[in-house]
Amino acid sequence: MYAEYIIKRFFYSFLAFFISISITFSILHLMPGDYIHYLAPYLAEVNPEASELFRHQFGLDKPIIEQYFIYIYNVFHGNWGYSFQYRVPVLKIISEKLYWTLIILLPSTFLSIVIGIFMGAHFGWRSGTKKDLSVLNVMIFIRAIPSYWWAIMLILVFGFYFNLFPLGGFISISALELGINYLDVLHHAILPIFTLTLCSIPGIYYLMRNSMLLTVGEDYIITARAKGLEERNVLRKHALKNAMLPMITMITLECAHMITGSIFIETIFSWPGLGLLTFNAILARDLFLLQGIFLICTLIIIIANFIADLSYLYIDPRIKVGESA
Repeated sequence: MYAEYIIKRFFYSFLAFFISISITFSILHLMPGDYIHYLAPYLAEVNPEASELFRHQFGLDKPIIEQYFIYIYNVFHGNWGYSFQYRVPVLKIISEKLYWTLIILLPSTFLSIVIGIFMGAHFGWRSGTKKDLSVLNVMIFIRAIPSYWWAIMLILVFGFYFNLFPLGGFISISALELGINYLDVLHHAILPIFTLTLCSIPGIYYLMRNSMLLTVGEDYIITARAKGLEERNVLRKHALKNAMLPMITMITLECAHMITGSIFIETIFSWPGLGLLTFNAILARDLFLLQGIFLICTLIIIIANFIADLSYLYIDPRIKVGESA
């Protein structure tokens, strides 16, 4: 029965992946301009043969439906094309940039999840107090301001005025002579990590607080209190465990969202990860690179959802796998 459930979820995930990459292919091919226009805006007008040669070399002169089937075939055979800018396979450049993205995403995701869950559970349990309302207003304020504004302000205050952190990049100029120093990389990564953490906490806090508010009114919480159990035991053993269930999906999706949401942050901090790579690829109309970036993001999101679906089977005993699953 569990095998049937897993197979169904795998099929739905595959179907979602297929639909997503089809939509992505259509949207990217509707973008105006191409790499030749970016490289030399007037080349296509002055020398149209060069533009036609470029399109023929990469198969862009073929009918769109033929390009689509070639793209689908290549994706499932591990051939994601070559980047126009970097002249290397798309998979290679993405794997290199993903490493630098994970350097700032892993700690920021972990910190935002832990802080958001802790604060949401704490103030959801004590909802209605002055501290709860104050923290809620602060979270609304943080959430209402775009992440790029926070990034610019942090650079201005801590990088420019106080000169505590670098204004951008991932290494100092001294690395040209001394090599890359991991402490130097960490020094450059602190502000991007802090910005991503700050902007991700409110969403997790909202969901955890609302989940805790719903849990507090449940009958088993009232029964536990009627038995004379201490408040901290009721919170830890009964309320927190059940309030955490909606967070499973949130946590898995948050991990995926952090990758797609780091474009502004990496661009502002000149951090050489997937976010900055995406920004440059959009500017250059690097079609195959953009397809590869969105493809890897789609995979991460779908895998995260798949893991969340399976996690509920083992975490929540109330979920039963039946014929309707």
